[in-house]
Amino acid sequence: MATAQKANGAEAVIDVAPLRSPQDAGALRYEFHSDLVTLSDGRPTEAEAIRTVRTHIIARHLEEGRRGVAVCAPVAGSGCSFTAANLAVALSQVGVATLLIDANLRSPRIGSLIRPEAPTIGLKQYLTAANPSPSAYIHPEVLPNLSVLYSGGATESAQELIGGEAFRDLVDRCLRDFEFTVIDTPPTNESADALRAVSVVGYALIVARTNVTLLKDLGVLSQQIQEDGGRILGSVLNEV
Repeated sequence: MATAQKANGAEAVIDVAPLRSPQDAGALRYEFHSDLVTLSDGRPTEAEAIRTVRTHIIARHLEEGRRGVAVCAPVAGSGCSFTAANLAVALSQVGVATLLIDANLRSPRIGSLIRPEAPTIGLKQYLTAANPSPSAYIHPEVLPNLSVLYSGGATESAQELIGGEAFRDLVDRCLRDFEFTVIDTPPTNESADALRAVSVVGYALIVARTNVTLLKDLGVLSQQIQEDGGRILGSVLNEV
């Protein structure tokens, strides 16, 4: 519960749902959005495209000992969160112990695609805590073999949090604890958060959308990733 000041000086009481941790929330239930095409038969073409990306990652990335990827896009509306969430689900469906991290602390969306029944703490709270344990923030077995670290909400301090050593330490730990880690990121034309995530995890999957993403923007993003020492794993073209 919180209070807010009215114009006439009186205080109004506002009910604010407390953020819960995976532990104190007990066995949370989750609602899965229809955009998770890898969980249904309604959009087979899109689901098959995601599975093709999964096959590529397993054959040419995971089997070579590479443990994670940052999913990034040059502009909003490209389908970055859609791709990240569906890829994480697809990997979990073939037995890969997968962690999905919502590192978009500006306009997070993973929580709307895989929605917990109660508001939950996440990456934002982890990065501002003293000596945190990842297990206190990660939701295990949201689906078989799929764990999720939610954003914990948007923050104006996103650049500082993603750019800090705590984020690097967290990702390094997750790369050890899980077979594969998928990191969702905000658009690169709005912030450098995605490039930071790529530099930490080492690899990027670039997402574009027909009639939304410009070819020149993809070129700029590819150049930025390589200049920062990241490697491009591949690209995904989403249709309108």
